[in-house]
Amino acid sequence: MFILSMGITQIISSSAARSSDGYMITIADERSRIIRNYVKSAENILSAYSHAGEIRRVTENPDDKAAAEAAMNYTEEFSADVENLEGLYVSDWNTRVLAHTDRSKAGVTTRTGDYLKELQQILTEKGDGVYNTGIITSPASQKQIVSMYKAVYTGENKPSGLVGLGIYTDGLASQLESVSSRDMNDAFYTMLDLSDMKYIFHEDTSKVNTEADSAELDSLCSKLKSSGKDHSGKFSYTKNGKKYVSFYSYMSEFNWLFMVDATESGVYRLSGSMRGYMIVFSIFCFILIVLFNVLNKKREDTAISLDNAVEKHEKTRESLANAVYNDFLTELRNRISFSSDFEEGKVKLAEDEAYYFALFNIKDFSSVNIAYGEEAGDMILITTAKLIHSFFPDADVYRTGSDEFLVARKQKKDLAGQTEFLNNINIALLSLSKPFEIGDEKITVPFEAAVASKSRNVNISVLPTLKNIMRSSTKGAVSVTDLDVEIHDVSQ
Repeated sequence: MFILSMGITQIISSSAARSSDGYMITIADERSRIIRNYVKSAENILSAYSHAGEIRRVTENPDDKAAAEAAMNYTEEFSADVENLEGLYVSDWNTRVLAHTDRSKAGVTTRTGDYLKELQQILTEKGDGVYNTGIITSPASQKQIVSMYKAVYTGENKPSGLVGLGIYTDGLASQLESVSSRDMNDAFYTMLDLSDMKYIFHEDTSKVNTEADSAELDSLCSKLKSSGKDHSGKFSYTKNGKKYVSFYSYMSEFNWLFMVDATESGVYRLSGSMRGYMIVFSIFCFILIVLFNVLNKKREDTAISLDNAVEKHEKTRESLANAVYNDFLTELRNRISFSSDFEEGKVKLAEDEAYYFALFNIKDFSSVNIAYGEEAGDMILITTAKLIHSFFPDADVYRTGSDEFLVARKQKKDLAGQTEFLNNINIALLSLSKPFEIGDEKITVPFEAAVASKSRNVNISVLPTLKNIMRSSTKGAVSVTDLDVEIHDVSQ
């Protein structure tokens, strides 16, 4: 009993640790989305400004004083509604400022020589797109800004000028700090520009614009830059004798790495608490076992004692079997039960019989938990399980994953049975596409399905095959894949 309790302790604490990792990575990804949205919003502002008639006219007629005054008035009016604005301006193609939020800057040339040629070349390559230079320290205000430029074109599609924008990062920092972290008061965030390995944000403000000097970061950043893809994960390091865990989200489009760091004890506080509770419980169980053993030896009626022991054993076995083979949330049979029912060589079918399988999957279910909470997610899973079971009352229904449900039914290999099975699947999908009423919320979640039949060598390999079919299938009516004649590569 003590060994079993310790084993359960390890399983539970490991599961809690994985849950903590997933939660912290979600926090990092959530904040990286905030950063992306902040930059995209600035790009949209600059793009809208560049398409104004006053801006186009002044770049085509840079020496027209009336056009310059109209552009200046429009710039002031437009910029009045832009939050955290450092500056907004329009210049001719050689960067002579024509209109600026600071009127004193009109007539100033911002770039010359090779710097001018480099900017013109980049803007020409960008076409009608925005050139985002990233987060820099402004030479004018000496504050951090998001800096970007965009070319303005004539009717003949030739560049006649350019517009520039500087947005303070104070607004971005406020947004990042306003999103609370559950039970993570000791966490802090940093952001690194991988192009020069300098910090953009850091809890120690003196390290902003300084190079990172961590071996762990150097190794990680090299891998991320070479991949060129968005990526999330974690790494560990030691600082001032304390162990820390850093959860990161890499934004490949900007070459920025956002990290949420916290002490290892803070991240895995729940895991440690559960381990402590289970150890105490195990010791308590051990004491109780010893006590009852002593009392049991004093019992005069050996037969009654033996009967009681057998009965307790049967109840324990039934409870353990129920816990192992059934999903406690939906009350469906679980993946272990499916593996047991369909292990190699166990399924026997007559020549005219086949097993029909249907795999239902909730697409991007994690976003439901993030947007509406885990309780709403659980209610959607429970309702989904009931709906699927109601459409297939004579079939075996399993919950094979957090958002996966598998239907398995043995029937005759005739057209009528197959048609009925497909009709039930399409009706089920139609029903599942309706909004779930969870409290005051109406939540719509997308479902996808894959259907297959097999009459020879039916085993658990059907499940990964169905997943592969689902990944490779195109939108449209659901059809049955005969696995006896089609071989799908499930090794990917």
